[in-house]
Amino acid sequence: MSARLQGALEALYGLERHKSGLGLDGSRRLLEALGSPERRFRAVHVAGTNGKGSVCALVERVLRAAGRSTGLFTSPHLVDFRERIRIRGRWASEDELEARLEHIQGLPEGRGRTFFEVTTALGFDRFAAHAVEWPVVEVGLGGRLDCTNVITPEVAVITGVGLDHTEILGDTLEAVAREKAGIVKPGVPVISGAAGAPAAVIEEVAREKGSPLVAAAARVKLRECRVGPGGTRFEAEAAPWGTLALSLGLRGRLQLENAQVAIAALSVLAERGLEIPAGAVREGIAAAAWPGRLEPCPTEPRLWWDGAHNPQGAERLARAWVEDLGFEPPEAVVFAVSRDKDAAAMLQTLARLAPRARLLVTRTRSERALAPAALGERAAELGWPAESEPDVARALERALGRAGRGKVLLAGSLFAVGEAMEALGGAPGEWL
Repeated sequence: MSARLQGALEALYGLERHKSGLGLDGSRRLLEALGSPERRFRAVHVAGTNGKGSVCALVERVLRAAGRSTGLFTSPHLVDFRERIRIRGRWASEDELEARLEHIQGLPEGRGRTFFEVTTALGFDRFAAHAVEWPVVEVGLGGRLDCTNVITPEVAVITGVGLDHTEILGDTLEAVAREKAGIVKPGVPVISGAAGAPAAVIEEVAREKGSPLVAAAARVKLRECRVGPGGTRFEAEAAPWGTLALSLGLRGRLQLENAQVAIAALSVLAERGLEIPAGAVREGIAAAAWPGRLEPCPTEPRLWWDGAHNPQGAERLARAWVEDLGFEPPEAVVFAVSRDKDAAAMLQTLARLAPRARLLVTRTRSERALAPAALGERAAELGWPAESEPDVARALERALGRAGRGKVLLAGSLFAVGEAMEALGGAPGEWL
């Protein structure tokens, strides 16, 4: 990335530190000043606690395989800001982003806007400029007051709901689900991958808005599922395609659930008249990639990383490690997490997975990162002694040195995965 674009982005990151709170008014004013680009495409809008990025990647890849002009708007990025805004699988050029950032921040409506307001406007502006027909848009935080919620999509999707960002979204599953269900628009179909109390809340909101509700598990029946280290093979029965034999490169049973949600959303779009051939579903599901989720480092096969960043994600990671990948417990665990996460609950899960593993705690460069000393205290309370390192790269070097031929697991933060990719390789790159 050029020094000039990096400087512009650093200034943009700074905007977030000077403002707090969520809301849509600033986004609406800024988008209106840009000519309302959000009205020039048909979108799929995806919210949820875990899995929403994977669902976005799956839906976008199938739509691209079906010959549609697609966009992908996601957060956070792992290594390069340009990962957040992709057009037909490719990130936007540096010159283009630089020029449009300068234009946005030169507008009266662009002054004092937050990082996410500007980034969302930038993404929608680029989609409109490149005649994107079908962007798939991931919610950044919550749903109701997230900057992306200015769109009226063709279909809204809500993946599983867990406790995360409780200081903003609420401290019960019902409260979090209600915030995420804030993306539901009157008359727009809603795909739900939630279960239990959150599913009931989503159903209630959909009923209030007069929005057709589709439970993913009812719309798409999965059979013959074979999950392993290389991915998953399964059969999915869904209208209008009948039974499809599918191969999914994304690893773990959670990704099978995400595929079910994605196929349900695509099924509804097909039902509403969008031509999506069965071959496009097979091709897109097989080709979809979502880096940083339960995958090995390409240059160091002993190292596996996963962006599990909340207790629910940690539980699913631990189950996948044993049940889906069939691995022995890792010899070393590297853990870094943000201050607003339940680090103790995540460490407890990882300790059950690998009670004899060496634990190395560290921090990312994010200003939200929890200090290693604080992480060490939480680990000590669980009876899991931790060694501390000041940064991710050194923690990984030490862990790999101590693991011998065994595996090392890095978890707790997508920021940590991104820094591991910087140090050892594996960054998403220009094409997805």
